[in-house]
Amino acid sequence: MPRFEFKQDPPDADWLTRGDRLFNLAVRGLGLVLLVTGLIVALTVIVSAWSLFEDPTRIENFARAVERGSNLDLTLSKVARSGQLELDGGDRVTPAGTASPAAPVPAPSFRFSYFAAWLLALLLLLLIGRLAIAAVRTGGELALYDVELRRLGRALVRERASQ
Repeated sequence: MPRFEFKQDPPDADWLTRGDRLFNLAVRGLGLVLLVTGLIVALTVIVSAWSLFEDPTRIENFARAVERGSNLDLTLSKVARSGQLELDGGDRVTPAGTASPAAPVPAPSFRFSYFAAWLLALLLLLLIGRLAIAAVRTGGELALYDVELRRLGRALVRERASQ
């Protein structure tokens, strides 16, 4: 009766195989975490964009913050009033040279900071969405780490065999 002998791998090869498997598992785990995080962020961006579409007044707080930080509306209103020069007595002199009594300057009806806030909000949503897509793609590639390496290995073997 033939006797079968099992060859045992050297202990070093066993540790290398275990280390390779452990590294492969860690890379796949990191890939899954990136994939899930990217999906959550992408869904949050979609919900935020939809909520701004349904309730555009939510941009008001952001517009006020833009105005506080940049004084954009105040600067533009000063530029708009630059056609009038103020005298010491409080009267205003128009470029034609006629005086008009000083009146309180009304708040500008056109708020440029509101439109700047919309532009900034949309750009931020696009940037965050792009980062989320990159996280999903990278996470998917890392989660399929072994599959990509096998494909590459097969392609290299085929290339070598054809030469």
